[in-house]
Amino acid sequence: MIIDDKGRLFGLINVIDLIILLIIALLIVGYIYRGRATPVSSEPQTVRLKVVCPAVYPGVENNLKTGDRLIAAGAVTSAEIKEIEVKPAAWVTTNAQGQMVLTTNPFRKDIHLTIEGTSTQAGPAGITLAGQSVRAGKEDFVVKTQLVELKATIVSVEIVK
Repeated sequence: MIIDDKGRLFGLINVIDLIILLIIALLIVGYIYRGRATPVSSEPQTVRLKVVCPAVYPGVENNLKTGDRLIAAGAVTSAEIKEIEVKPAAWVTTNAQGQMVLTTNPFRKDIHLTIEGTSTQAGPAGITLAGQSVRAGKEDFVVKTQLVELKATIVSVEIVK
């Protein structure tokens, strides 16, 4: 018989003790392999972002220029502003019928930027640029230069080959 009258498997070990030993072995194997994800690329890649800084007060755009580098952790990074486009801010309001209508704000501005820089972090963990993770749709990307700090939304992310 496989299990004897004392509940031992092949007369050697109790079934419950065997289950406990297997659980402990699985926990040890899981602990050993827990940090072993797919290696992240450490090869530098050029990343291009298109971001929009919404509803900025007029005049702030005068403190930005192409060639400005982003700052992260108190240091200048490789991320550089390549293009700047200023448009009247897109604004949602309600009309007389109570419907939401997209219009422009005559006072505020939307600043559209193209930012390009080198990232050594890519893969399953994502891409980082200027000390921040970047993903399209991220609404809390910070465009920080020597003269300006603006909250931005990332519209697109491109890895330049």
